[in-house]
Amino acid sequence: MIIPKKCCPHGSVGTYDPVLRVHADKMEDNKWLSHITASVTAGACSTLATNPIWVIKTRLMSQASARSIEQHRAPWRYKNTYDAFRKMYKNEGFFAFYSGLAPALLGLTHVAIQFPLYEYLKLKFTGLEMGQSNEAEEGVHWSGILSATVLSKICATSATYPHEVLRTRLQTQQKSLPTHSSEGVSFRGGLSEFGHHTRPPGTASSDGMINLPRYRGVLKTCKIILQEEGWRAFYNGMGTNMVRAVPAAVTTMMTYETLRSWHQRLKVEGEEIKRGRSP
Repeated sequence: MIIPKKCCPHGSVGTYDPVLRVHADKMEDNKWLSHITASVTAGACSTLATNPIWVIKTRLMSQASARSIEQHRAPWRYKNTYDAFRKMYKNEGFFAFYSGLAPALLGLTHVAIQFPLYEYLKLKFTGLEMGQSNEAEEGVHWSGILSATVLSKICATSATYPHEVLRTRLQTQQKSLPTHSSEGVSFRGGLSEFGHHTRPPGTASSDGMINLPRYRGVLKTCKIILQEEGWRAFYNGMGTNMVRAVPAAVTTMMTYETLRSWHQRLKVEGEEIKRGRSP
């Protein structure tokens, strides 16, 4: 059955096919699921490819100056990125570059929350979806995009920040003790402070058993942090992270929406010029 144009509920040009309409409704219902799936898949590929870089960056950031007190220094000393890569591969093996991979993959929930929420909020504030612009208006809906970006980033960061703490703890922990040098002591795993009487991972106890790294796996790391430091430890540094992440997200989304708007406007103008030249 074909319904004339005037009966079409959306006022589209041409005829209206109920079968196509049902198919379109199903696609609309699955839109948010497809967006979340795409975000998580893209984030997983990026995480797997860049995790070694994050590990090296975290190690370099966590080491204190050579002039600092010895007790305050990390057990490693890297001169630069290449030196860190070389020493880590030699002393700890290839899998050291994928320390904290499980928490990093858990962090994909951040992307799964931020982008669908951003698109939802932008649709509510501006009436346009992500990447869309109103050809009848000049410029971009700055206030709506700004509000959607800030709110979506704050919500996503607040909900998923504990994975950052878990990832950092695992990445700043050396896998083993290959030598007896000062660089061979496992960070945060063999400290002899009050309340911590553990030996460095890789060393042998009196019964000859090799000590394992203090943090092993996401669940055990969560348990240790919760027992020794409390739940607030999972949010250490979140305020500082917000100061970095929110402006970065605003810059990214504003730039994307602005360039997208310009591109669409230029495309429309080009099509109008072509139609004007055609006989």
